[in-house]
Amino acid sequence: MKKYFIFAFLFTLASVCTQAATFRKEIPVRQHGKEEGMLLDLSKISMGTLNDVEEKKQYLSTVQLEKQRIQNYTLRMVYENAYLLYKHGDYQRAQEMAQTILSIDPNFKQAQTLARQASDMGTYGTISEAQVIEAKFQETIRLYDSGRLVEANDKLNEILTIQPGNSKAQSWKRKIDYEIAKEYTRRGDVAYDEGDYQKALDAWYNALLMRKDDPKLLAKISETENKLRKQQVADSMKQAMEFYNQGKFVEAYAVFERIIKIQPGDPRVQKYMSQLKNEIAAGYYNAGNKSYNSNRFDQAISYWTNAKKWGADSGTMDSLIKRARNAKENHLRVKQQQAIQAEQAAQKAEEAAKKAEEAALQEEPIETVTVDPVPGLSEGMLIPGATGVGSSVGAVGANETLPTLGGTPSRVSAEASAASRAKYIEGLDAFNQDDYERARQAWIVAKQLDPGNSDADLGLRKVEELLR
Repeated sequence: MKKYFIFAFLFTLASVCTQAATFRKEIPVRQHGKEEGMLLDLSKISMGTLNDVEEKKQYLSTVQLEKQRIQNYTLRMVYENAYLLYKHGDYQRAQEMAQTILSIDPNFKQAQTLARQASDMGTYGTISEAQVIEAKFQETIRLYDSGRLVEANDKLNEILTIQPGNSKAQSWKRKIDYEIAKEYTRRGDVAYDEGDYQKALDAWYNALLMRKDDPKLLAKISETENKLRKQQVADSMKQAMEFYNQGKFVEAYAVFERIIKIQPGDPRVQKYMSQLKNEIAAGYYNAGNKSYNSNRFDQAISYWTNAKKWGADSGTMDSLIKRARNAKENHLRVKQQQAIQAEQAAQKAEEAAKKAEEAALQEEPIETVTVDPVPGLSEGMLIPGATGVGSSVGAVGANETLPTLGGTPSRVSAEASAASRAKYIEGLDAFNQDDYERARQAWIVAKQLDPGNSDADLGLRKVEELLR
């Protein structure tokens, strides 16, 4: 699948090359030798063998660069055929091919110029190319006299696109290139004196594009690159030490990685990085131990995994991770069993309370006692001081039964007592959740089940006070 990655891109350029191939039959074109290594030998490269993330990124970057190189090569070939069409007066086809190039690469400046020039020549066929070149020269001189050197240079590039061998344009271009390079050099010198080495380098590199063989400029750039590198290393070292002193070891390590890219092989930086890796690994290891002891097993696994990434012994960390996973499973199993047992106990208590409540609602027979006749009283005699309607009020027969007065109340059954206690606990749970009405109802039932439940009495009094 990967093998066809670049070839898929080439297929998109097939329509562009079709016009060029057709034109080759009519007009001879420049011949190009086969470039060595134009395509990557993808048969020898497999993404599956790249285990490291950085290696994969590097591979993909290489593929992208190769694809860009192939695109540039192909577009350049198409441009040369478009230029030949233009030189042979086929302005329409030249313009079409130039526009096709621009649809793929809008920044292809020569194609922009060729498309515009072919369009003008096709529209105004009576205008000669010499007249167009002369007009562009006049525009170049006007821009130069106005100090607009870059725009004047662009106009000269347009002339050289139409007539690459125009000696007058070449002479003017050398002159303007020199003056532009001189200005960039001056700006770089000013930035360097102000201590802005990066700005100075940017200006000097722009000058170097036009003065490629200037030894003084190359020396300046080399010297300033070293100074900028030292400045960046010093600033980064300061930042890394600040992170280290604040205990931000991971952030400090990231800064040291930046430094090692700027200044590879620095023994001092490598020593700091090695020390930091050990401290970070130890920190993750200790954090994992604390999490494990607090039954936060997922967190412990995460910490120990990070410790392994930072250089902790893989065998030890794998053993700890395995132990944490087993402990997590056991912990969950125990919690599940406890939940089941609690649910079963609650169901039993609820059933017992329900049975006791039903039993309490049934009427119980009233206890009676037989009272002997009071000495000195005969049957039907009224009790002194008794009042009422009819002769029977206040009369006590010899065999009349009366409710028990005083004495010890009858005991409730053990089942009712347990149910009363369960209701009391239910009410207490509701009370702790500030659900006072549910607590009151539960304690009322507890009193009904066991009138002697003093805890329910106290709870009811407390609830009544709160609900007033």
